Amino acid sequence: MSPCPHHDFSTAFDPLDLRDPFTLLAQARREQPVFYSPAIDYWVITRYADIKAIFRDHQTYTAANTITPIEPFSDAVKQMLAAGDYSPEPVLSNNVPPGHTRIRALVNRLFTPRRMKGFAPAIQGIAERGVQRLIGRAPVDIVAELTYEYPAYVLFHVLGVPEADVTQVKAWAGNRIKLYYGRPTAAEQLAMTANLVPFWRYVVDLVAEKNAEPQDDLTSDLIRLRDGDDSVLTLNEIASCMITLLVAGHETTTAQINNALLHLLSQREHWERLCRAPEAIPPMLEEMMRYDPSVCTWRRRAVKPSTIAGVEIPAGADLLLMLHSANRDDDVFPQPDMIISSRENLKDQLAFGYGIHYCVGAPLARLEMRILLETLTRALPSLRLVPDQAIEYSRNISFRGPATLRVTW
Repeated sequence: MSPCPHHDFSTAFDPLDLRDPFTLLAQARREQPVFYSPAIDYWVITRYADIKAIFRDHQTYTAANTITPIEPFSDAVKQMLAAGDYSPEPVLSNNVPPGHTRIRALVNRLFTPRRMKGFAPAIQGIAERGVQRLIGRAPVDIVAELTYEYPAYVLFHVLGVPEADVTQVKAWAGNRIKLYYGRPTAAEQLAMTANLVPFWRYVVDLVAEKNAEPQDDLTSDLIRLRDGDDSVLTLNEIASCMITLLVAGHETTTAQINNALLHLLSQREHWERLCRAPEAIPPMLEEMMRYDPSVCTWRRRAVKPSTIAGVEIPAGADLLLMLHSANRDDDVFPQPDMIISSRENLKDQLAFGYGIHYCVGAPLARLEMRILLETLTRALPSLRLVPDQAIEYSRNISFRGPATLRVTW
């Protein structure tokens, strides 16, 4: 991954190696902002303006391929899914208008700042209990002891998943990411699929329970909006929304919190500033999402021939949008490799996407990350990284965050 002048990016770029992508991507932005990756049969897009234009033009670039497995399912996997009646349908990130428009309009009504504010006391309690469990136990792997489960407990509370089921559902969700965004072997595919079927059945049963007895959670809110009318929303569409949110809504937040802690504690003057001035946490979180977004890539497919940065893209071509590259494009963010939380255009970062598929859960993610950082800086101001540790990342194309992060205080 050490670039030299005029790289052949198609061979130098490993789309599943997320350890240190920034140097090579910076060179690609300068020399070859659009290039083909034979490793996954995708065209790689690196510049901010091009990626934002693709997000905006959903008629030329469809979102239908966003949850297509990188490693195609074997016949044995397809048979297992069919036998398990695994039948989620496109609803949010991989859906297109007019179906996407109908469903997104309803889901938008769930994730309003006002509705999220109502969950803040419960989220605060989850954060405080999680941090208190760390006291007196240094050093720890903060991923295993706090940040892996915290977003899950938050999201599952919001969606109405019983707390006792969190560990199992979290494990199912992790398998789904490896299955769709990694390169599992045929044997691994089968093992992961064996877990995917009960995950789907669990969500279907959960929706049925909420339909029978709605409660104070977002799943029940969707059922109330449906009001028994399949033309508004079917129960299977609600289950499809839930399984999507149960994966995307916490794996991404776990990784984003880990990225933030890694960089804030590596450049510890930023951490110390947040301890002194907690009001600086929201803009710093925004800068962390720019500097190292957990959703580092997203995908689109060209519906018709097009030209991007002078490169002709054929109809049917798959595109890999490098969000972490766009967020370090110095045409938009001067001094992109520096952490500067006073940037005037922080909200222009693309960690949550852009356009009609902008992340519906962004208000919740911002709220829960802010609450956890406020709690940590208040309770453990002397928090620091254990020195000389190796930072490892899972091999996949889209989700970047440290697998472990050892800290002490």
